Amino acid sequence: MKKKLSITRRDFINGVSYGLAASVAPIDFLNAKNIDPFKYPPALMGIRGNHPGSFDHAHRLALAGGNFLEEVTDLGESNDLIVVGGGISGLSAAYFYQERTASNQNILILDNHDDFGGHAKRNEFQVDGREMLTYGGSQSIESPSYYEEVSKKLMVDLGIDFQKFYSAYDFDYFKNRGLTSSFFFNKETYGENKIVRNVPNYRYDINHKNNTKPENIKKVVKEMPISDKSKDEFARLFLDKTDFFPEMALEEKFYHLENMSYEEYLRKYHKVGDEVVGLFHTMLWSLWGVGTESIPAFGAFSDGLPGFSGLGFTEEEGTTEPENEMYDISTYDETIEGFMSKNEVSDEPYIFHFPDGNATIARLLVRKMIPNAISGSTMEDIVTAKADYSQLDLPDQNTRIRLDSTVISAKNVKDGVEVIYVNQGKLYKVSGKKCILACYNGIIPELCPELPKKQKEALKYNVKVPLVWIQVAMKNWHMFANKGISRAISPNSFFNNMYIDFPVSIGDYQYPQTFDEPVVFLMNHVPTRPYEGLTNREQHRKGRYDILKLSFQDYEDKIIDHLSAMFGPDFKEEDLAGITVNRWAHGYSYEYNSLFDNDFFDGRMPDSMNNEQYPHVMGRKPIGNISIANSDSGGSAYVDAAIVQADRAVNELL
Repeated sequence: MKKKLSITRRDFINGVSYGLAASVAPIDFLNAKNIDPFKYPPALMGIRGNHPGSFDHAHRLALAGGNFLEEVTDLGESNDLIVVGGGISGLSAAYFYQERTASNQNILILDNHDDFGGHAKRNEFQVDGREMLTYGGSQSIESPSYYEEVSKKLMVDLGIDFQKFYSAYDFDYFKNRGLTSSFFFNKETYGENKIVRNVPNYRYDINHKNNTKPENIKKVVKEMPISDKSKDEFARLFLDKTDFFPEMALEEKFYHLENMSYEEYLRKYHKVGDEVVGLFHTMLWSLWGVGTESIPAFGAFSDGLPGFSGLGFTEEEGTTEPENEMYDISTYDETIEGFMSKNEVSDEPYIFHFPDGNATIARLLVRKMIPNAISGSTMEDIVTAKADYSQLDLPDQNTRIRLDSTVISAKNVKDGVEVIYVNQGKLYKVSGKKCILACYNGIIPELCPELPKKQKEALKYNVKVPLVWIQVAMKNWHMFANKGISRAISPNSFFNNMYIDFPVSIGDYQYPQTFDEPVVFLMNHVPTRPYEGLTNREQHRKGRYDILKLSFQDYEDKIIDHLSAMFGPDFKEEDLAGITVNRWAHGYSYEYNSLFDNDFFDGRMPDSMNNEQYPHVMGRKPIGNISIANSDSGGSAYVDAAIVQADRAVNELL
């Protein structure tokens, strides 16, 4: 029987733990600051994300309809705007509405979770008296110079200066400590537990440039515990420059690759076998929510997986002109910006990361609207500022945030809207002149039965991607130092990826500088159902239930098994200081996949994401005094989309 940690012995409040394994417990730390620990969600451990109690009433509504809407208490509250959903989109909508209307407008934000921010959640740990911050979902601001103007302006209004990240982010941090990326091969699949450093993977890896050099590939492939045949196949994927479609123009190649899976491409054209396919199968889990059997080949190319160097989509090393202008991916230069990985549409490095991820954006929005809830005035001081949750829903302020409040009905009535929500098992009714539904779009048909049938069907097309982001706090990180790694891809494992958080120091928050200091690292799991003949949306639905049925103890056991196998005696259970399982049954907004969604459009998806043919565009149409926001309504899982959709929803009501 596995040894139980002190973390799990202190589980309480529906499986939520404060994890008192550290020498200074969070509960004592918060009490010292006059913060009620039972009302300070960022410090809670155990199951977070879609935590126990946050989805029960929504599930009941979806399964049984609104027949239980009885014995409702009318609070008599009258609001100018009610926002359903306290994520970045909902908070942005409230901010825009406040900014564009009279200053005395009353705005009520309702959210089903015990914390604001939606997927942009903050995780806090206290380890040996030191505060450790990390994120429970939305990770970074990607390519902000490519944002829509309304999003850029909001970032400026919030005081975010992106140039400061170039000094806040320590570009040489891992290199100076001899740490690199790796693959971990587990004994169950490969016959031994083995870490192999510098194995090339996808382009978002910080070491991608060096790891994909031919001399490195030839070196590391010898160390991989796979057959000689598979070693040859693996190396060939990176080194072979065959153009398999010489008769096709670039655009024809694009559509051809959009209509076959990456695995089909590998097997059919590169002639690789199961072992090599397995190395890549889960690599893009955290980006696509499915394995490579369900990812278009061109999507795999866009995210940097190998096998496409001969097709003409990228420029050759040393050339000054790209071979094509349509899908050029910029080569790396020798500046610090060039050291970082880039994506297919941006020359910006992937460094715009607060210590708590995009929770900082949510917190900055809250501070703008409810200044007494979070002290300070800069992007630096927001990092370590504590939110006072007792200030979020006071009757004498214009903007209020009411947590633990699951909305189960929103309908148009004479001169406004009527909203019913559940809090502590009781039903309450509030009224407003206008309403913005910035929640999961797939539940809106249940909230608003008055919507047209076609619009309901369009909204239900959205099936959010389930995923699990696990943050593990350690008292030290000698196990990483001894292995010389900062991250690891783990093919054929429950956790496909693990990595130490971004080396960012902002304001009073200092990233750990020595291996003796505490550290936080992430492990992620995405539930999929590969090779069952299911579409990606069907896999998301089934995967949702797969992660909901696992307990905190189940996750903890899997974490300890993985770390024990990977690090051996270097991993010491007594060095574990805390575990937060950010379980998102409804995680990423749904993004279209040409392998499964082309049929909806009779063969090809429209180029513009605002095309009326798209389900998210059909679904977001306003009805009466109700408008719809959330990144779901933009068909994108990014911060920019959440803000842009909030802007649109507000403008529809003004």
